[in-house]
Parts: sequence; C-alpha cells; structure tokens
Amino acid sequence: MVGYMTNTFTGPDALKDFLNPEKHPNLPMVELPASLNPFAADGVRIFAKMMGLSPLGNVKALPAFNMVREMHARGELEGVERLVENSSGNTVFSMALAARQFGVERTQSYVPSEISWNKLLMLQFFGIEPIVNVEPQAPVENDPATGVFKARQDGQQPDAMNPGQYENSDNPEAHEKWTGPQIWEQTEGKIDIFGVGLGTTGTLIGNSRYLKKLNPEIQVVGVLRAPENYVPGVRTENLLNVVDFKWRDHVDTLVGVKTDTAYLTSMEMSRLGILAGPSSGLALAGLLDHLKNLKETGDLEGFRRADSGEITCVFPCPDGPIAYLEEYFKYIDANHFPAITNEDVLVNKP
Repeated sequence: MVGYMTNTFTGPDALKDFLNPEKHPNLPMVELPASLNPFAADGVRIFAKMMGLSPLGNVKALPAFNMVREMHARGELEGVERLVENSSGNTVFSMALAARQFGVERTQSYVPSEISWNKLLMLQFFGIEPIVNVEPQAPVENDPATGVFKARQDGQQPDAMNPGQYENSDNPEAHEKWTGPQIWEQTEGKIDIFGVGLGTTGTLIGNSRYLKKLNPEIQVVGVLRAPENYVPGVRTENLLNVVDFKWRDHVDTLVGVKTDTAYLTSMEMSRLGILAGPSSGLALAGLLDHLKNLKETGDLEGFRRADSGEITCVFPCPDGPIAYLEEYFKYIDANHFPAITNEDVLVNKP
C-alpha cells in the first residue's frame, strides 16, 4: 500500500516504493526572492526546482532508479552480483541503494582523483567500493584512460553489469517521464527559459525533449564548468567528449561558470533557506549570466509573455550543500564567513 497524498509506504515493497519517483507527489519548486534575482524588476521570475528533496537527496535518484528498474524488467540483472559505474557520488550512491531492492548487493564506482574526501567517505558509508582513477583533462571519444571506459569494460565480466549512465537511454527518459511533466504542471505551461548544468546531460535531454515538445519556443541554456575549473557533478565542454548522448541537439546556448562563482551562488541560496549544492549554484549563475547577456543585447523582450508581461525561468537544484562543506571554505574567500569567537579554546579544531 502506498499513501500517495500522505507519503506513507508500507508492506514488503515499502522501500522499493519509497525510492520510486512515481509514488511521490511533485518535488517542490520555489521562486527566488529579488535578492537572488537581479532581473526581478524586469519582470523575470526565476524558480528553483528542488531535485535535492527527493528521498535520496539528489537529482540522480530519478535516473538511477529508472535505469536499475528497467534493467531488472529486461532480465539484464539475472546472475549479476555487482554493478560497476563511473560516478563521483550521487549517481552510484542512488544506483546502489536502488539495486539492493532488485537483488544486487554490491556496487563499485570509478571515481576521479579530484573527488572530495567527504564524498569518498559517503560512498564507503553506504557500502560502495570506490576505485580511484586519474582522469585525462581532454579525453577523446572512447578514451581508455577514462573511468567511463574502464567501467564499461569491467561491466562485461560475467558477474558484473555497467548501467552506463552516459549512454543509457533510461537516464534522460527518467526526466522526460517525471521531471519535465512536473515543471510544466508547476509553471502551468508558462516556462520560457530552462537553465541546467551539464554532467551526464540526462537532465538536459529529458527535460528539453519534454518541454520543447509542448512549446518549441522554450530556450534551453546548458551550463558548463569553465575550463580548468572544478564543480562536482558538472563537466567542462572537453570532458563532455565521454558522453555518448547527442546532447547538443537539445540545447540552444552554452554558458561557462567558474568554481568560486558556483560555490558562492550556492551559499547565497542556502543562507536564505534554499539548500542548494555547488552544481545548483553553477546552474543559477549560468542562467543569470545568460539573462544579463539577453538584456544587454535587447533580446530579453522576445521572451516576454503578452498576457502577463512576465518571463519565467526554471533551473534544477541537483542536491544540497552539506556533502561539500569543506569545499566551500576552500573555494570561497574567508571574508564571506563569520569569525569564530573564542576560537583559541576549541578542542577539536582540525
């Protein structure tokens, strides 16, 4: 039994139902206040789609569940003892928890050498076996040095399965089935611009496919890490070479964002109650940069709705900030943090 309106999950399939996006009401979407939206006076409304409020606390919970469930439905998990995936955290974490509900207990993950220590501890906490890999900075297609390639090769062993989030169509289809329809319903079909960070590009493709099917005039802004800048879960344009999806077919423009800007924007949102991680900050910062360019060129008016005089933008917040706390103090200038009174008497200061 599932109490859809009361969010109650009972019976032998309670955990499986709890992880199933179909069994939940819409994830929240919240409008940014003017302090976070410098274009509010221009009639621009910006909404954060809180994907981090899914049961597992991150956007990857949706495609991870969809990939595992569909593999199970196709009989591809028969005889499989371990999943192996290339992931720095959220995807493989969500995948491992879903897989246990479908009979696969072990999950291994190829992770980049730049992974944060807290993320590594999180994987171990949830029983995931990390395999650290030094990623090439400018990988070519099917580069054997990448974790994506190594996970794919490992997944061909008789006891293993590589879901392949960078090429598995069940990844973007999760957002086409669930996220896109939610955004359309919550905006009452009045979305004009969709800004999204690019990692596996599943969130981009699934939402773009669904939203543009209903309104081809919606503009999709893909937000990348600027070259040689770190933001977890998001790739530079060069690093997107390992992605097999035809993601360029689903994006109208690209914007690059630097590390410090992504983290600072994330912290500003979080301090007002929108708990959003670094990739959320990147998505918003990229969207704001794009809106600035539209305004400066006079193109912003082309998105204004005749009936309301407004322009509606949406960006997904993939997860929250807690897993990245140490990184905020690394990438944001110290003057953005309050001083600690009586710091000299701390016992457990690192």
